[in-house]
Amino acid sequence: MNKSFTLFIFIFFAIPAAYAKNIQFESHQVIKNKALAYLSSRLDAEDIEHTLQIQHIDPRLKLKKCPLEIEINLTQELVKPGKNTLNIQCKSPAPWRVFITADVTLFSQALVAKYPLNKGHLIQKNDLKLETIKLTGLRTAYLSDPDRAVNHVLKRRVQRGDLISVKNLSKPTLIKKGDKITIIAKNNGFQISMKGTALTAGGKDDKIRVKNSKTKKIIQGIIFDAQTVKVTL
Repeated sequence: MNKSFTLFIFIFFAIPAAYAKNIQFESHQVIKNKALAYLSSRLDAEDIEHTLQIQHIDPRLKLKKCPLEIEINLTQELVKPGKNTLNIQCKSPAPWRVFITADVTLFSQALVAKYPLNKGHLIQKNDLKLETIKLTGLRTAYLSDPDRAVNHVLKRRVQRGDLISVKNLSKPTLIKKGDKITIIAKNNGFQISMKGTALTAGGKDDKIRVKNSKTKKIIQGIIFDAQTVKVTL
């Protein structure tokens, strides 16, 4: 074979091979670290206790070194307990994009029962304590402020350490249907009171229907206490 032709073949194939060897690729671990830092910054800003685990990137995936800052965004608006998908991309002239999953475990302080409490129990502050709970998989609204649970009634029995959930609380009934009450009406600086009868039951600040005992007129008012309903004329 002609020596010059042999040299041409060598140069033709050797240059791309040498070029390929000089191509730099992003470290998968660096990408994972960037994703971890991004999620941590989002959660730290909200002062939420958490743990994070970033999914491994397929080792067969070769991503060219990005000359620009790698962009990382969630595919949804907020970080949520459980699986979150991250959109990671390089917007260089030779762009690439990869989606990876992050498992997020969130923790919060929540009210739990200090000891067993029966259905119908009127909750007091010494019935409660704060504990750190895992939010992942939690399907009920929880409370962390004791004032939002105190003086509410349990709809069902709870055991020691059980979460005090919003759906298990109700306001105590101050006025029952048929109760004789005082209706206080206000209008432009003057106030009048009259006797009446409750047509529906309710707790403090609930709106109920009442009937004026004298005029028999049915109106709506707000429960103030166990004997009083306020209306605005």
